[in-house]
Formats: sequence, C-alpha cells, structure tokens
Amino acid sequence: MGLMIGLKRGFILQFIHMTGFLIAFIVAYNYYDQLAPRLKLWVPYPSFGDGETIKLLIESTNLDEAYYRAIAFAVLFFAAKIVMQVIGSMLDFVAQLPILKSVNRWAGGALGFIEVYLLLFLLLYVSALVPMSIIQQPLHDSFIASLIVKHTPVLSNFVKHMLVQYMA
Repeated sequence: MGLMIGLKRGFILQFIHMTGFLIAFIVAYNYYDQLAPRLKLWVPYPSFGDGETIKLLIESTNLDEAYYRAIAFAVLFFAAKIVMQVIGSMLDFVAQLPILKSVNRWAGGALGFIEVYLLLFLLLYVSALVPMSIIQQPLHDSFIASLIVKHTPVLSNFVKHMLVQYMA
C-alpha cells in the first residue's frame, strides 16, 4: 500500500510527507511526557479483567504509566501528522517540477513504503499497550505484528525505552 501511494505521489511529494512524519514524531517525542499525566483525568485506564497481562511487550509494574505515555505520544503524533499533511498538500505544486519521472516515482514508492511501515509500527506498539484481551490476543497470535514490534531496527529499542523502561 505504501509503495503504491509513494509511486503515485512521486519522490518530491512523498519527501514532503516524510518530512511531515519526522516533524510529527519530533513534536510527539518532545511533548508526550507533559501530556501523559493530564490524560489520566480524561482517559480511563482499562482494567486487566481476569489478570490478563500484556503479552506482546515486557511485563512491568507500571503498565498504566506506559499506557498513558503511549496514548499521549499517539495523540500528539497524529495531531501533528494531520497538520503536516495539510501543509504538505498545499505544497503539492512542487511535485510538478520537471525531473526524471521514473526516478521520481520509484524513489517516492520507497519513501511511501517506509512511511506506512513506520505508521504501522507505531499503531501496533500503542495497541500492544492496551490491556484488553480483544486487542492483545490477535497481536499475540500474529507473527508479523510481533516481528514488527520487537525487531524493527533502532525503533523497537528506542520506543521500548521511551514508553516502558523509562519508568524503572
């Protein structure tokens, strides 16, 4: 899907969207710590029910803190991403600049694939912190979801440290 979106957009427009992704990530990373405590008043922490544990990630005594950190990060990330998408759409005229069409398309396809993979990684990681069996069981049973969350180079350890181990 990301490959097809990138092929359609081309390198220049996809580069603008990837820049928006990176800016959204930086905004979320810099401010999620400040938003997480405020979310406790607005977003209830789901109960584990019958002792259900989060299966996809490590077990921790501060899962509620990790949950609120993940929700804060996701809210900030997607809000900033939407703003950056709007700004990026206003800059779509840049994609009409005359350059090699095939290089523009294939490089855009590669960037599109990377962007969708990173979005999928973030969604799976945040979902893995929601302590509900209806969400946990499919994640636990999915080889691909486990592979993405646990073994994405650099990001898996970075996000794990940021959301879960930071509290230790």
